Amino acid sequence: MKSFFKWTGIAIAILIVVSIFRGTYLDISRDKLETKYAIGNSNFVVLDDGSRIHYRDEGNKSGLAIVLIHGFNGSLFNFELLVPKLAKDFRLISLDLPAFGLTGAIPSADYNTKNFIKTVFDLTKRKEIKNFIVVGNSMGGNVAWRYALKYPNQVRGLVLIASGGIIEDENKSGINSTQGETRDNSPIAWKLMSSDLTKFILSYVTPKFFASQGLKIALKDERLVTDALINQFHELVLLKGSRQAILSMNRDEETRFAKAEVLRNIIAPTLIIHGEEDNLINVDSSKLYQENIPKVEVKIYSNIGHMPMYEDPARTANDIKEFIKTLTGTDL
Repeated sequence: MKSFFKWTGIAIAILIVVSIFRGTYLDISRDKLETKYAIGNSNFVVLDDGSRIHYRDEGNKSGLAIVLIHGFNGSLFNFELLVPKLAKDFRLISLDLPAFGLTGAIPSADYNTKNFIKTVFDLTKRKEIKNFIVVGNSMGGNVAWRYALKYPNQVRGLVLIASGGIIEDENKSGINSTQGETRDNSPIAWKLMSSDLTKFILSYVTPKFFASQGLKIALKDERLVTDALINQFHELVLLKGSRQAILSMNRDEETRFAKAEVLRNIIAPTLIIHGEEDNLINVDSSKLYQENIPKVEVKIYSNIGHMPMYEDPARTANDIKEFIKTLTGTDL
């Protein structure tokens, strides 16, 4: 019996060691990732604070500009299926926020919402874009509506796709640190970010399974979770310095969450898009936006999860076009 427990213990120990080994990935150099992913219209700009921002400036350069802001652990690649469907009529600016995508770590190590807003402001100023439509998904929605509050004269319209950042007080204890996702449904990697010890482990042990599991939670149709998409999400996290940057993100309540009443101050006409099968941000949260934003339209997509612009880019693009048509009074 003692021998049985001994060898069982050894077997378990070996499994643990093998699991850790298989989940341990070294950083990937910036040169290698940029060679693979910084293609097409990808470009980089160094802002005044030294941040080197990856962005794309695409579409109709004489058209109304649309700025696209991704969510937590995302990148501008999240909008790749949407951009071609809007490119004929609009100028499309997408970017990787600090800590994410090919932007990765920045000199200031400032990874909170306030700095994300500043990054969008600095980039649009550098590109000489004075007013535009701002589109944000998930955490990017939080950045977008706060941007609309801070710079109302710049924002002609606001599109929030499964937006985060707004909660009701009674639900606050059930909210994850990643801008509005519920603890029960959030990916394993996000749950592990709750302690300093697990954060330290995650900075070295980042199994590809985390990317796969997270995407299967985010996207309703698992057929969209391809090996290429899993590799993209996983590899971008492995950009040298990015894991530490993401794990050190500022958890200041002031910029993570706000009461719904603050939305009443948004003057920009707003389109809300949300997937009915969103496992990360409950579709019912759209009611908070609908009840508080003065000029608002809501579109709920059936059989769609957390990323409508990726899961149904044609419908998302059409609804954005129709929304902008009501703002400009012109056919597209």
